[in-house]
Amino acid sequence: MKISASLIIKNEQEMLPKCLKSIQQCDEIVIVDTGSTDNSIKIAKKAGAKVYTDYKWADNFSEARNVSKSKCSGDWLLIIDADEILETPMPVIREMLGQKWMADKNALMFKVDTGRETNDQIRIFRNRPDIQWIGAAHNLPHVVEGNKYRRIDGVYHTTFKVKSNFSPNHMVDPDRTLRIMTNELRKGMQGIGPDLYTRYMYYVSREWLNRKDPYRALYYLQDYVKIAPATNELADAWFLIASCYLDLGKLEEALDACLQTIKYLPRYKAAYAVLHNLSAPENRPIWEKLFHLADNAGVLFVRREAEKLLKPKQ
Repeated sequence: MKISASLIIKNEQEMLPKCLKSIQQCDEIVIVDTGSTDNSIKIAKKAGAKVYTDYKWADNFSEARNVSKSKCSGDWLLIIDADEILETPMPVIREMLGQKWMADKNALMFKVDTGRETNDQIRIFRNRPDIQWIGAAHNLPHVVEGNKYRRIDGVYHTTFKVKSNFSPNHMVDPDRTLRIMTNELRKGMQGIGPDLYTRYMYYVSREWLNRKDPYRALYYLQDYVKIAPATNELADAWFLIASCYLDLGKLEEALDACLQTIKYLPRYKAAYAVLHNLSAPENRPIWEKLFHLADNAGVLFVRREAEKLLKPKQ
């Protein structure tokens, strides 16, 4: 069994050494460089990576990731970014992949921790020609069949961990991801399909929230909840709406949005925390009990800061 690490990079000399050290026990490391002008390529080659420099960046992450995938020879692909560190030892991962019960599994979910939030992402999948990345930004690997695609089946949720850090290179073009998704949305639902269109609506709203602009975030979120299917992403969108209203001081609207959140995902811990914190003192014990019952199963992004219960004033 051979495991290939697949990366795309650009000007990551500050972050790359720790990333490469964490994955050095992979059987091969394949890197597609998208235009580095610093020492990234030199660092990668010194670490023994296979580095390809002939790819021209086209504002499309899936395209670049698929090029990197095409260069990999492993049975399994490990996906990691240059500003991330694989925290689970490779021998532990290799042991799981070698188990007989993995025969019907095609991908592994990892816990990705950004410091502010944690979410599950596919970070290992079988190196099959029909599994490809789709989406210009915030992309996911899918099974592609002609012009159609579907989610990968046989996905196993692990407790394996990746730590995501903030790269200084993000400040060179901080609006890149927002720009890519906004341009994709201009093509309309007919142009990119309903799945990608709703996904970009959700993630564009997150970009505006990160920029502390709740009005623009709400602009996208309010349209998103009208067209999105009832998934854990929809539940998270309602919680983002609650967050926007909290920022704007509209507490009744925030409460209503939290109720929508738990309607779609009753295990959403942060929603109960907000309901607790905004409720009258006599109602808080009920919300606190529900808060402790909620286990975040299925929650798209676990936000630890939002899960703090306010203590009663003495």
